[in-house]
Amino acid sequence: MTLLVVRLRFTMWRTAMSRSSLHLTSSIVGGLVALGVVALLGPGIAVLSTRPLRLTALTVPLFATFTLMWVVLSLVATGVDNVLDPARFTVLPLRARELARGLLAAAYTGIPAVMFVLLSLAQVAAWGAHPAALPAALVAAVLGTLTAVLGSRAVTSALARVMGSRGGRLVGAVAVSLVTLLPLVLNLVLTTGAVGPDLRTFDAGPSARVASWTPVGWAWGMPYDVATGRWAAAGVHLVLAVLLVGLLWEVWVRQLARTLTSPMTAGGGQRIGRARLLPAVLGTGPTATIAARRIRAWYRDSRLVSIALRTAVLPVFFVVQSALTGAGAFAGTGVVTLAVFAGLTLMNDLAFDGPAWWVHVSTGVRGWEDRLGRALASTIVFGPVLVLTFVVSASLGLLHPVVPWASVSLAAFLASLGLAVGVGAVLPGTAPRTGGNPFAASSGGAAQGCLTAVVSFVGPLVLVLPVGVAAVLTAGSPVGRWVVLVVAGAYGAVLLAAGVVLGGRRLDRRAPEMLGQLASAQI
Repeated sequence: MTLLVVRLRFTMWRTAMSRSSLHLTSSIVGGLVALGVVALLGPGIAVLSTRPLRLTALTVPLFATFTLMWVVLSLVATGVDNVLDPARFTVLPLRARELARGLLAAAYTGIPAVMFVLLSLAQVAAWGAHPAALPAALVAAVLGTLTAVLGSRAVTSALARVMGSRGGRLVGAVAVSLVTLLPLVLNLVLTTGAVGPDLRTFDAGPSARVASWTPVGWAWGMPYDVATGRWAAAGVHLVLAVLLVGLLWEVWVRQLARTLTSPMTAGGGQRIGRARLLPAVLGTGPTATIAARRIRAWYRDSRLVSIALRTAVLPVFFVVQSALTGAGAFAGTGVVTLAVFAGLTLMNDLAFDGPAWWVHVSTGVRGWEDRLGRALASTIVFGPVLVLTFVVSASLGLLHPVVPWASVSLAAFLASLGLAVGVGAVLPGTAPRTGGNPFAASSGGAAQGCLTAVVSFVGPLVLVLPVGVAAVLTAGSPVGRWVVLVVAGAYGAVLLAAGVVLGGRRLDRRAPEMLGQLASAQI
């Protein structure tokens, strides 16, 4: 069964690559990025074997952070580590445990997993100066990667089941928010060590000892325990790491068993009202109707609810870090990042419609109306969150000066909206199917997502750069700041209008082709 599932995984990947040059290109880009990360970090980690033990200990908090971020990213970035959707196997007479073994092996064939395994082997090489710690480092690599992979599977599968119902979204909201904030907690804990800018005074030992007693650091702390002669602690960490892996495995298997014996789509059970408020406020034209429909989807559709929550809690990390350290740049970065991510949520908005988009085509909705309606909905949903985050940060004195940060945030939000509605009309992306796993991914979705991610990160940076430079140059001029704010608003509005017009023209020309793409956009 394990070899069969792995072979199926490669077959799906090969089929996706042969059918779409976009998937092939984005897979190559993703592979090159992963190789670049390994080439950059791998030798740096391995060279720690030539350094004193106080520096080699850095591997413990580093890989504990990697493990935690793996789980967090499985919630923050839907489909970041694509694997076969277990729901596809519900029609087959399979046992959960044998299928879980195959899915686990298939998970290790993905580009992110291969990258993590290679880095964990570099961690083994980092303990080369301590022969007694090498076996412990190898065991740590096995248990540590298993913790990351099984942790992401257990968390996403459990939350997917909870968030399948409308009442469970509140529980999912709290869980996603807490998990997303875990890197902040780990960062605050690890900074208790004596960290200095000079390698001659840098001591990672305190951070390593603290990280080794966190669940994500139980496995990675074993080689440090052996190297420092703390054999009892190494034994305890080994037992805890094995128990954690076993617990995550059981949780995942149980969730998988429920998936295999449950309907392929979640039931409704919701009472839908007549929705008088939005039509009264927005109107009843095509653009207003599209905007109202998408606004309702943001709080009714569990797939979009999870995305909205991840986006909303994102700046908390930066704002809290800024409040604790007094560095205003953290809070400003958080606000701008929220503005960018809130705009980019529209990038694959068409994929959430899927084949139901035929209604737009059959009723003759013009492309610019579709684009503008979706942009209006995102503005109404995320605009208040952005304003609230900015006002709270400014009232706490974390944003100084305030006006330049407002200029950059406004331009970032509008420019990201414009980029999303323009690119989304060309690359609709993929989305979990209606009523399905909100954290699912397809064999080709992550490949296309890699290319989309490059556009998402580079595009806003390029578009907002002129406003950022102008804000810095006029930071000392009270009049210049307000001029830049007005120009930033006009500049962002022009970019949004360009995205709406160009994206709309694209949809008008290729609506049937887009409908064909959307037929396979939900997985």
